[in-house]
Amino acid sequence: MLRPRGTRSQLLVALLLAALGFALVVQVQQSAQDPLSSARQDDLVRLLDEVTQRSEQLGDEVRELTATRDELASGSGQAQAALELAEERATSEGILSGRLPAVGPGLEIVISDPDRVLAASKMFNMLEELRNAGAEVIAVNDVRLVTSTWFLDGASGIIVDDQLIEPPYRWQVIGDPATLTPALEIPGGALAAVRNDGADARTEERDEVLIDAVRVPSEPEYATPRRPAE
Repeated sequence: MLRPRGTRSQLLVALLLAALGFALVVQVQQSAQDPLSSARQDDLVRLLDEVTQRSEQLGDEVRELTATRDELASGSGQAQAALELAEERATSEGILSGRLPAVGPGLEIVISDPDRVLAASKMFNMLEELRNAGAEVIAVNDVRLVTSTWFLDGASGIIVDDQLIEPPYRWQVIGDPATLTPALEIPGGALAAVRNDGADARTEERDEVLIDAVRVPSEPEYATPRRPAE
């Protein structure tokens, strides 16, 4: 049995159909890739206006966000600086009030009084002499001395802020040694008075004096902070 053979006209029709199909595919692709190609001029103008307006809105949002970021960064820096300043002040006040240990250059003073002849008033005079010379932190026999410190004569030693201390009396002082030593050693000064009572005193300048003794401040019974006037 013979196979049917296509005529030349059938072949031509097939080629034309293939070409038409290819053209349609190309047209569809072009339409998909360029959806604005078939848009009207009025539609294109309206779309351009919308894009321009949206771009301006986005630009405004970018500027607002940038300003907010800069403001937050500046505020964060100021807050950090304020926090660091507050911490520094708290540390300084803690040291001066006796709540915190301290370390620094200063003096070590040892007063030997085997016969217990030294009066409490001489110890108080030494405290005042040291303060006047710029001492920042002072302790004696592991008792931290503060602004309210007082001395009283005891049976076997000296009472300091309700604590009995006995000789030898070891003073630890933080401050400028070049200022503290001459202030104590002046004729008629604190150390001269100690020696006149029959006790012996020697001083030693140190690059580092470590004071671990601390005080827990008592709560005020009557006083309260005063608020600033509005």
